[in-house]
Amino acid sequence: MSRRYEQKYRKLLKKVLKHGIYRDDRTGVGSYSCFNLSLKINVGKHFPILTGRKMFQNTFDTEFLWFINGETNTKRFREAGVKIWDAWADENGDLGPVYGYQLRNFNGDGCDQLKKVVYGICKEPNSRRHIISLWNPLQLNEMALPPCYLYFQFFVNKDKLDMFVVQRSGDMFLGIPYDVALFTKILLYVSEHTGLLPNKLHINIVDAHVYTNQIDAAAEYLHQPIFEAPTYEYSNCSLKLKDYRHGKVITAKVAI
Repeated sequence: MSRRYEQKYRKLLKKVLKHGIYRDDRTGVGSYSCFNLSLKINVGKHFPILTGRKMFQNTFDTEFLWFINGETNTKRFREAGVKIWDAWADENGDLGPVYGYQLRNFNGDGCDQLKKVVYGICKEPNSRRHIISLWNPLQLNEMALPPCYLYFQFFVNKDKLDMFVVQRSGDMFLGIPYDVALFTKILLYVSEHTGLLPNKLHINIVDAHVYTNQIDAAAEYLHQPIFEAPTYEYSNCSLKLKDYRHGKVITAKVAI
């Protein structure tokens, strides 16, 4: 059971590689894309992290803190030795009103969506309005990169909490595994602050793609064995993975 997430992920990755439509894109690299793929992951006991290749917890831990703290500069990433946003930042490390800005101060109007959704879940758990939206058309031109994950909705099931995510664009090899880890930490955060148990994560990837310069790396990964997913402990934004077994590091170029 603890390998099911990675098995599902591999199935989607293979689908894109085999059936994806070739498309020119903004990056100039080109990609193979499938429309509207989905993942459903139970995160109650095991943390969804790939084991067939090594993932770096420091990367998604840093992005999680950057996101929930509403930061728009790469300073936190630089201090942690994480370079995932360097290519898009200006000379001062600024990215404009991106993810965390829209989360904690939507449109610069003081709307703290994270605080509101936690309050709403506690006050009216059966509401259908437990929503966070990061897509702000009024400020897209000011962002270094428009948000790829742009919509979260929460659902209370008795003493458990589910989260639904819409991702308009998903780099299936490099990006999605780290996005899944990030989304899981967001669900754990909201669960802890509402006194609920984290349960299921539902993700819809509208444009799921593999860039042409990542095909060999993706194929290499698909030939690696997978291991049992680690169990975990989470408290006050801190995640501890237990017995994370993994394969080797498999690298690929980021399409910018």
